Amino acid sequence: MSLIKCPECGHDVSTKAPACPQCGVSIAGNLKRCPVCDTILLKDVEECPQCHTHFVIEPTKPAETSETSNPSIPVELIESTEPDKRSKESPVTSSEPGQEASSSPTPHKSRGGWMLTIIIVALVALIGLIAWQMKNGEEAGAERAYTLLQSCNDPQNYQDFMMRYPKSKHIAEVEVRLAELREEETAWKAASITSQAELVKSFINKYPTSARRATALHRIDTIEWRQADAAGTSAAYTSYINAHEAGDFITEAYSAREEAIRRELRARSDSIAAANAARDSMYEAQGIDNVFAQ
Repeated sequence: MSLIKCPECGHDVSTKAPACPQCGVSIAGNLKRCPVCDTILLKDVEECPQCHTHFVIEPTKPAETSETSNPSIPVELIESTEPDKRSKESPVTSSEPGQEASSSPTPHKSRGGWMLTIIIVALVALIGLIAWQMKNGEEAGAERAYTLLQSCNDPQNYQDFMMRYPKSKHIAEVEVRLAELREEETAWKAASITSQAELVKSFINKYPTSARRATALHRIDTIEWRQADAAGTSAAYTSYINAHEAGDFITEAYSAREEAIRRELRARSDSIAAANAARDSMYEAQGIDNVFAQ
């Protein structure tokens, strides 16, 4: 004999007791164990309240059967304590006695579930379409920006392109061009402060398509004009005119050359007159007639 909790009211009761003294429910011969959680239940219970396992209710046996109604038979002999492997693997249900046990019903999606699935699929497709359009738009924008960049020589514009379109297919070309522009900028800083025209000419020869070409040519023009004006000779002005036919100082150069020629002629005339006077003085001192004066 063993004590158990009454499956109906929870009161302590012997497994051999005909009925529970508390609630009166039949005990002896009316018990079974859940094959999954080992809970003691009444025979007519269709579902275990602990693990919710469903049971197949066998048809009621004839009353004359003495084995099931004999209160002296322990509950351990009525139901085996060994869990049914088939029950553990796939609990079965039964709606009415005598019906064949059937497997779990096939899950059925409600109309609302199908609608939710359709909405989710539509949202995913919409997000994919938006991402695709954004990607194509970014690529088109990068192509337009790169086309405009071809006529630009400002390093800052190339840096902005690299920051805005880091995945562009032209990024390698932009990096090379940016390095060239930075090298050119360094060379120009040295050429822009020099007073030697040859250094500026070297810059133009190295960077013939530089955006600073016009500025560099003006720089050469200014340096050579200052050199010619500092010399002040007709030859120096002529050299400037020949080198800079359309120079910024071409008008001043022509005027300065004419003035230099007059000045040089006067200087030559004065030099000749001085030489003649010195010669006459020498002849006079020696008492020699100046045959050239006759």
